[in-house]
Amino acid sequence: MGMFAQCLAWASVALAPGMMPLQEQSDSPVISISNTWEVLGPFQIEATWGADPLEFFGGFRSLRYHEESTYHSSLAINGTVSWSIIELHSMSCSSLEINANLHIHFPNIDWDFARAVYGWAAMQYQAWARGQISIHTDKPQAVVLHVDNVLEFWIDNEPYFGGDYYAYRKAPLVLTLEPGSHKIEIRLIRDVRVMGGIGMPSIEIKLMAYVSNGGLAISEEKLLLPEVINGRLASNLAALPLRNEGQRWIDVLSIDSVDDLFVVSKLKGFPLSLAPGQSRPLAFSVSAPNVRSRRISLVLTYRIQETVDILRSTPVISEFSLKNATEPHRVTFLHPGEVVSYAILKAPSVTTDSGLVTGQSLPILLNLHGAGLEADSDQVRHMLDSVLDIPAWILFPTGMTPWSGDDWHTWGFTDIQAAIAAISTWIKATNWAGPDVDLNRILVSGHSNGGQGTWFISTHCPDIVFAAAPISGYSSIQAYVPYHLWRESDPRLGAVLQSSLLSYRHELLVANLASIPILQQHGSADDNVPTYHSRRMSLLLSQSNWTSDYVELRNKGHWFEGVMTTHALQRFYNISLRNAGNVAGIQPRFTFVMPSTGEMGSRAGIVVDQLLSPDQLGKIEVNINQTSSEWTLKTSNILRFHFSAKEWDGLQPKHVLIDSTWSIFVKYNVSKVSQWFIRERNSSWISSADRSWQSEEQRYGAQLGSLDAILRSRGRFLVRSSSPTTLGIASQIARNLYQYFGADSEIVRFSITHPNQFQGGSIISLFVGMEGASLATDGYPISIKEGKGVGVRDASGDTRLYPFEDGLGAIFLRPLPEERLEMVIWGFDESGLRQATRLVPMLTGVGQPEFIVCSKDTAWKGIAGVLAMGSFDHHWNVSYASFLS
Repeated sequence: MGMFAQCLAWASVALAPGMMPLQEQSDSPVISISNTWEVLGPFQIEATWGADPLEFFGGFRSLRYHEESTYHSSLAINGTVSWSIIELHSMSCSSLEINANLHIHFPNIDWDFARAVYGWAAMQYQAWARGQISIHTDKPQAVVLHVDNVLEFWIDNEPYFGGDYYAYRKAPLVLTLEPGSHKIEIRLIRDVRVMGGIGMPSIEIKLMAYVSNGGLAISEEKLLLPEVINGRLASNLAALPLRNEGQRWIDVLSIDSVDDLFVVSKLKGFPLSLAPGQSRPLAFSVSAPNVRSRRISLVLTYRIQETVDILRSTPVISEFSLKNATEPHRVTFLHPGEVVSYAILKAPSVTTDSGLVTGQSLPILLNLHGAGLEADSDQVRHMLDSVLDIPAWILFPTGMTPWSGDDWHTWGFTDIQAAIAAISTWIKATNWAGPDVDLNRILVSGHSNGGQGTWFISTHCPDIVFAAAPISGYSSIQAYVPYHLWRESDPRLGAVLQSSLLSYRHELLVANLASIPILQQHGSADDNVPTYHSRRMSLLLSQSNWTSDYVELRNKGHWFEGVMTTHALQRFYNISLRNAGNVAGIQPRFTFVMPSTGEMGSRAGIVVDQLLSPDQLGKIEVNINQTSSEWTLKTSNILRFHFSAKEWDGLQPKHVLIDSTWSIFVKYNVSKVSQWFIRERNSSWISSADRSWQSEEQRYGAQLGSLDAILRSRGRFLVRSSSPTTLGIASQIARNLYQYFGADSEIVRFSITHPNQFQGGSIISLFVGMEGASLATDGYPISIKEGKGVGVRDASGDTRLYPFEDGLGAIFLRPLPEERLEMVIWGFDESGLRQATRLVPMLTGVGQPEFIVCSKDTAWKGIAGVLAMGSFDHHWNVSYASFLS
């Protein structure tokens, strides 16, 4: 008897037709998932922005199954699709848990022809499926629901956006379900990056539901600990994931060691409050002079709000792993978002024959993993084991998730920076007596998504990257799976969307790579990331008067054992690392290209602080007179820049001649910036030491970039709910931030306190209706005008008014002190608020400009339904290139 039949046979009570039972310790099932599902699709995709064509009819939730009903679809024969019925592909169950798998495909679509014409973009689509979850008891049950590879779903007409598209299983949905059947409707979204572009384009959905006792749930199996090196902890930070599976708020008061073998201390942020259904990582420190036991036992104290009893958890028991310093091991550290992250570190062998001068520091070999991999997996941890005795610190960061947070861009990039800084802490913690580390000399390499990350870091930080090895990496998300099957829209909307992605368009930034030795490697038979990407970047480098060593491995696929340690790569690692102190210096002629982003570092000591327009790239062409040390700069779209302290290799500028006219003497201060060069309205240039421009009135530093600038949070996120209406959406935002980035969020209920009074990280504020009237701020270009609508002041000073209507929503950034940001999400009604909330950064490659005003049509038109969107300039004014209908 198969599993499917066995689970049915366990039930001794009558079930509704098509239901799969789950039993308690008795013979009665508690929870079940329907075997048959109603499916409608496929349709074109633009899922994150919305663009669900069924919203034109009021949404899938308003449609009822009828085998003869048809709906227009540009993907299907005769331009229409109809309903179908499918059964679960597989199922398993235990006492209080059920797992169900859905396998969806549409064999009546000519996918081969579509792929031949439109490429992988044609392999992406959306559809809907409807089934049931049933509770077979006489009382309501707390149910924890995981939805792998799902972005959006509805339960009993209540929407949930975010899901768990990458199957992380960090932050499930916690529901209270009444006895009986509950309708579940799942939006099926196929993304080539997640599900592949070869073969039949099917979708695999996994559902896992279990009945919970409520209260505080502790994910003991996901406890993050450092490893032990020669009897010492490699680091002193740890994290324990928690979840509130009850209906009241919970305050976690403390975490302690059960015995005296370890000293466990809470970090700031206690008590740690969890809203009903919220998952949060509990960060704490752990220390011991000498580790005498591998076993650690922890206990938490907590209180359920509105009660007086102090509760104590059952012990959380785990063991430390023991490692040697020169083998890969786990090191923990604090991410800037005040969450504990980790990296895999391998210290240089003390026998390394590197020709080191006494006291010389070694560079870092930074290796970035591909999508879907944990840095702690054997595949990553031991990826470079066969590269023996190289003179470098080898570091494998996580990016906080198997998808590196956001493709190693904003959140993932800050994790890299923190991981690099953690090496110095490790040296002190372990009493390391070997070579020191040079944190400003990095050889960056990576495979697949890590190869793309290698391009990102090398183009954005050319002064600290002395060599790069992008392996089988894609050139940019736009080139990987083109957007040309998105819904048609006003060309200017498309231009604004592309501008918001400029920082990740590496093809446009290749000029920054000139002078960096680069080895590219790609398998000729790669069907995951086609060789086009590496070939294209090799060509673009040659057109920038630079070249890479490009190795194309005949008949090799995307991944194979030893892909990161081929003969060519081992030779490149050794030559680059042994010559790290003798790399080519500053070129006499070079070009520096930069988007408006907070990740941009320096090139030849030049740091661009502000662009004239955030909607186009800035550029500086440099010509150095090596005799007089005069630097001639020709600028395009540059407003303000400065020189950083740097090793100048004898080419330190004494004067700069900017745009052929203005010669300015260069001043230096090794401890802080003492001089900025500023373009005035008449196109002349001046120098100034005045710091007063670094205020809320001007946009700079970590505030630069599109909506994902909110991810540069220096502290945990604060999600402000203005009313009971917005509290559920605030919880969804917090869940998504934890699910997709590993970020921690504190939910603040019904707060009217001004955001400037909150200390710490980024703030996300939610408002409905005239709650948003408080958004009116002198000088800020977006406001909610009582009784009228949303006002947006354009670049010429005129205000465009978008009248109140059902489904109207807005999302935008506002400045806070110390380069912090507030993200405001507003809706005229709940549907408008939910539409705007969809645009909170979550998945990469979507493109979210700094402000967006959505209409009710955005639900089915996507970007074509936007009323206004664009960027803010350096004075927080709407830029000229923004779109305002």
